[in-house]
Amino acid sequence: MVELSLSASLVIYKPDLAVLERTLLALQRAARYAKKDKALHLELTLVDNSCDAILHEQLRARVRERAGELPDWTVRLLQAPGNAGYGHGNNLVIGQTQSDYHLVINPDLFVAEDALHAALDFMEANPDAGLLTPAVYGEDGERHYLCKRNPTLFILFLRGFAPEWLRSLFQAGLDAFEMRECDYASQIEGIQFPTGCCMFFRTARLRELGGFDASFFMYFEDADIGRRMLKIARVIYVPTVKVVHRWARDSRRSWRMRWVFIRSALVYWKKWGGVF
Repeated sequence: MVELSLSASLVIYKPDLAVLERTLLALQRAARYAKKDKALHLELTLVDNSCDAILHEQLRARVRERAGELPDWTVRLLQAPGNAGYGHGNNLVIGQTQSDYHLVINPDLFVAEDALHAALDFMEANPDAGLLTPAVYGEDGERHYLCKRNPTLFILFLRGFAPEWLRSLFQAGLDAFEMRECDYASQIEGIQFPTGCCMFFRTARLRELGGFDASFFMYFEDADIGRRMLKIARVIYVPTVKVVHRWARDSRRSWRMRWVFIRSALVYWKKWGGVF
């Protein structure tokens, strides 16, 4: 039996602890399933970006209390030296790991029981794949169309801020951005903008890229790393790897997050160009 190592990073910022526990328990079920026929070494690092000493101690106590519920993972809690963003938080782990594969996962993302098994099978069978992006569903069972093409500023404006009547005028362009013409029940090659909620990397390729571009505090670090990964390896959507995401459009609900969204969009545009 071939021995494989999988590291995972999960960046948190003042998390909903009940939801976080669901995420961790889903990872444990997936780990137990994958280890039925695989020799796996599994490490999970929670990166606390909260900048709150009291909350960090509460999180540390909770991790200690729940460690017995994650017997197949070596779990550690890392306190980030200030909140420098989502990509930077993941890079704290990526820069240290020597694993075969690395999973980046959101704290409100629940992997299916067979998700890790299916991801490992695919990556082992496809050594030229650098990044796998999964099939994402909402808690209501609705599919999320998250295989996307390279964004333009106009598309980002429509998706992030435009009223429904204006979006409807450009629905064909929005559908093309989400690759709606593709069969989401089948594998899709060459994903330019993979979803950031769950990213399964070949670690050697991820480290070759230097991890995430920390210029993006939040938003579009996934668009950037997908674009960079395509230059050195395959980026592919694999529908047999299924996850459920409690997706919240924070940029539509909070003016602060709207500003973060706009800033990251401008950083992306400055780096890659593309208005229309």
